[in-house]
Amino acid sequence: MNLRNRVAFYFVSRLFYLMLIWGLLIVMSILLFNFFLGHNKTETSPLSINKIVEQTVVTNQNMSVSLNIKEDLINNEMWLQILDEQGNEVFSYNKPKNIQTHYTPGELVSDYLYPAKKGYQLSTWYKTIDNQDLTWVLGKTMTSNNPFFYWINNLWIISIIVIGMLIALFFGKQLGAPLLYIAYWIENLSKGKYEEPSYYWKFHAKQHRRSKVEYKTYHELMQALSKLTSTLQRNTVERELLEKTREEWMTGVSHDLKTPLSVIKGYTVLLSSHKYDWEQEQVRQFSKIMEERVEYMEQLIEDFNLTFQLKNATIPIQLEQKNLVHVIKDIIEQLKGLPESKNKLFSFEANKEEIFFHMDTRYIKRALENLIANSIKHNPPETKIKVIVHEDLSDTKQIRILIEDDGVGMDQETVDHLFDRYFRGTSASSNNSGTGLGMAIARQIIIAHGGGIEINSTPQLGTQCHIIFPLE
Repeated sequence: MNLRNRVAFYFVSRLFYLMLIWGLLIVMSILLFNFFLGHNKTETSPLSINKIVEQTVVTNQNMSVSLNIKEDLINNEMWLQILDEQGNEVFSYNKPKNIQTHYTPGELVSDYLYPAKKGYQLSTWYKTIDNQDLTWVLGKTMTSNNPFFYWINNLWIISIIVIGMLIALFFGKQLGAPLLYIAYWIENLSKGKYEEPSYYWKFHAKQHRRSKVEYKTYHELMQALSKLTSTLQRNTVERELLEKTREEWMTGVSHDLKTPLSVIKGYTVLLSSHKYDWEQEQVRQFSKIMEERVEYMEQLIEDFNLTFQLKNATIPIQLEQKNLVHVIKDIIEQLKGLPESKNKLFSFEANKEEIFFHMDTRYIKRALENLIANSIKHNPPETKIKVIVHEDLSDTKQIRILIEDDGVGMDQETVDHLFDRYFRGTSASSNNSGTGLGMAIARQIIIAHGGGIEINSTPQLGTQCHIIFPLE
């Protein structure tokens, strides 16, 4: 059953239950009223109040009844009262001392309906005689005087009201609680508070609430809200990370470009000065230095862009199945041509002639070049640099690459920060064109291909770089 049909069924069923319960309460009320009123039935009067009215004589505002009526009143232990328009007694006979002499219309009705309240039964009659509006009240003490029935009747009426309120609250909670919960959740999202409400129903755990029928009805809607909340949370984190990365990128660019720009500016000022007459060779030398700094700045900006794209997964990785053995051999041959590679000893091993891997060749070359070049540039002559590739098709199904040298090594602090984006500037006398981002870029490229990298190094003993790529 889809969400719309289930919600409609839920509301209709609850309304049906509500009507059924109210119907049962009404039937019970009628039965109990009949029961209580059956105990409060008025006793049949042996005297007819209509007959008494007809035999009442009014003379000059004086009233009297016949002797037969008086005898019947005494014999039947009854009394008679005649009231004027204001409810004041103007005549009475055989009236007990505790009977009041003034009535309001409401009191007459109440005493008639609830005789057990005061312990006597009243009958009334109204008639106009000689332009006087008179009311006859015939009273008789009840033989069964039990006020309990009067109060239990009132108590039942109060109970019906209380039960009705409790039922309304119960069904209101069932129908309204999930909707209020969802409304509060949506309100939180609109305010930028990307989390499920936790304040609601403090006395019940969240999972307990969700197991209740009224919450299960909106299961799909709450699941959709939960996914939306998670997406908004993730987007918020990613946006904050992007802002932080952008700030780092701007800070790094401005910092690393400042030094080469200073060098270029210095030589530009010297060349444009009228105080000196520079020889042609000196001008070429200055131009060569400025060219190197411009090339460094271009490389730096390219590296910054690459590391920024890799970190935010915005770079398009084009995966193709290539022979990794062939790719690494090409890298080693190219790096042997570096000036720093003179007097370095290279070796390469592979357990297979062809090890195929889905990769973006351009970026994998960039990563491995950076790692191998790091061993070349930072080690003395006669350093042995070994590269080993091993394909493991057992349970692990992975490709392992080891780049190992027996050079100067590194301390643990250097190893811990080796992949940090260290923005290193240059000076006019420096001949090092590195940007300080090579290792960070290498690691990001390897991670982008689903792999991992680990560095182990010991001072004066050498460095080992372990790379692992899982095979699908």
